Order: sequence, then C-alpha cells, then structure tokens
Amino acid sequence: MRHVIRKPGPWPSLVLLSAAVFVSVTTELVPTGLLLGMSRDLGVSESQLGLLVTGYALMVALFAAPLGTLTARMPRKSLLVASLAAYTASNAVMVVAPDYPVAFVARLLGGATHGLFWAVVGGFAARLVTPDRIGRAVTVVSAGGSMAVLIGLPAGTSVGTALGWRATFTALTAVAVVLTLLAWWLLPEVPGSTAAVRARMREVLRVPDFPPIVAMTAVTMLGTYMMITYTAPLLQRAGISEHGIAPVLLANGLAGTLMLPLAGWIADRRLRAGIMAACGVLLGGLVLLWLHGTAAWAAVTAVVVLGVGMGLLPIFMQAATLRIAPDHTEQASGINASAYNVGVAAGALSGAFALETWGLGAIPPLGALLVAGGLALYVSGTASARVQPERL
Repeated sequence: MRHVIRKPGPWPSLVLLSAAVFVSVTTELVPTGLLLGMSRDLGVSESQLGLLVTGYALMVALFAAPLGTLTARMPRKSLLVASLAAYTASNAVMVVAPDYPVAFVARLLGGATHGLFWAVVGGFAARLVTPDRIGRAVTVVSAGGSMAVLIGLPAGTSVGTALGWRATFTALTAVAVVLTLLAWWLLPEVPGSTAAVRARMREVLRVPDFPPIVAMTAVTMLGTYMMITYTAPLLQRAGISEHGIAPVLLANGLAGTLMLPLAGWIADRRLRAGIMAACGVLLGGLVLLWLHGTAAWAAVTAVVVLGVGMGLLPIFMQAATLRIAPDHTEQASGINASAYNVGVAAGALSGAFALETWGLGAIPPLGALLVAGGLALYVSGTASARVQPERL
C-alpha cells in the first residue's frame, strides 16, 4: 500500500500570521490603554505620552512603502522572522526604559519594524491562497488585529493597571519571542516578487482605482485615531473610572471580532459597498460621541460602534489593495500601510493639539468631519471607475 504525503494547507500558516498581527497591533495600540499610568510614571503630560503613538505611526508611514520596494525580491519568510525579532527588541527596551526619551526611541524602533511587517504580511497571505480566496485569507490574518483589540488591548490595560505598564511590555516581549521561533520553524518559504521590482512606487500609485483607496485610508484613519488615541481620557470625561476603561475596550474589541465572518463574506462579494458602510459606521460613532459624549451610555456605545467599524474597514482596505494591484502586492501593501499610519500619526498629533488648544470636546467633531471627508474622497474617486463591483 502506497502512502500519500499531503502538503499542509495554507490555514495553519495564516493562523500563525494572524498571531503575528496580534502582537503587532497590540504593541501599537497598548499605550492608548495605559496612557494615564505611563504619563504619570514617565513624568510627562497625557498629550506628550500620546506622541508615543504618533512617533510609532510616523515611522510606519515613512518606512512601510520604501521597505516594501527595497525588500520586494527578498524571501518573505526571512523578512517576517526578522520583523518579529525586532518587535521583541522594541518591547524589551520599553520594559527597562528609565525615562520618556528612551521609551520614545524604543517606539521609533517598533514603528520601523511595523512598517516592514505590514509591507510583507499582506502579500505573504495572498500568495498562500488562490485569488478568489483573498478576502477570506485577509480576514483570517486580520482576525489577529481584532483579537488584539478584543484581548490584547484590554488585557494589557488590565495588567498595566494592576501591575504597572512595564509588566504589559514584558508579556508582549515573551509572546514575540515565541512567535519569532514558531515563524522560523513553521512558515513556508515564499519567494520575493519578480514583477514588483520592475515597478516604482509612483507607477503603483497610477494603478487604476488605487489612489482613492490610499486617500480614503489616510483621511479616515486620521479622523478615527484622533479619538482612539485619547479613548481613556474621553471615557473618564463621561464618568468611567480608570479601572472601568478595560471592560469598555473589551466590548470594543468583541464588537469588531463579531464582524469578522461578515467582513470576509463582504470582501469577496460586495467590497465597494462594504467600504462605504464601514466608513458610515465609524462616522456614526464619532457623531454620537460628539453630541452626547459627556454621558456614560453614549461614550461607551460610541466606543463599541467604533469597534464595529474598525472590525470591518481595515479588512476591506487590505482586500481592495491586494485585488487592485495583484502584481505589486508588496509595494501596494506598503503604500497603503504608510497611508494608514500617516492617518494614525496625524490623528494622534492632531488629537494632542486639539486637547491642548480646545479640550477633549473638540476631538469627536473634528474626527467626524475627517471620516466624512475620507468617505467622500473614496466615493467621488471611484464613482466612474471602470471596474467590476467585486473589485471595489
């Protein structure tokens, strides 16, 4: 009797990539939940501490697209393992950081790492499946981001509140070490792209229908992260205690996670409509926070609604990027990751300015106007696009 050896399917690798995304997103967002304690311990204001998010995102914005181009021919597995090792180093420095400047440098290292990781992970996932399953593959990988919001951020906030914020970064360092070893051992070898190296970034930006995606990504994330960066102070303004913030973040993450099956289905069938609907959800949450944000029920509801929107929109943006530029996945993913983090950095910075200049109450209306502007850019930029509906 002859034994047939079957190659493992793509799903174990996609789950491992999802776990890597979990560490990536938790590392990026955890200062927003620990903002109050970290600012006290490091001796800086809340707006200054928010710059740890800004600096991190700015490094992604600066490096994701160039790194996507420069590393296009390199083996994907080696790059992913290297990026996970760098996450380990960044979080380890945060554990021992004696002051704000050292913590800031550690976050800059993490941001550059994040840029490399996100320039690679989308294309890696796309090459593990057939084109008709890209939406589902992106959903599996993106589930790590949702789980970061559902589990990573509230757990990190709870641990940091109870044991100190350094304990949170110690745990992240340990998880990153384990994932680095697992990625080196288990991920398949995926070669670099040959098509991508022949195209410059400006040529990728000329791909039909890609510029509206990039513009919408940057502007909507700017508006959304104005609020997300300052979630803790906004909840406190509504009467939520510091210990009550973690359960609200848990509800936010749960709302996003529950959207994952729907997101995968929509991404493979009605992507353009899904993008517009997700932007509308984000807009609704910000408007609610704008009009009734001093009431606890409204602040909590708004945070949960934003979780729904953020459970959908990033998946749609990544799926649209991979479908629109299938021959240039590394550069397109890097460009859109840069746009995303331009929005994150500008949102955190704009939120800090609004907080210092006009107070917390100015953040939700400004965020709502920006999300509405991003939606308008996308709708107007794709209204006459000569593409099939399932692409956009």
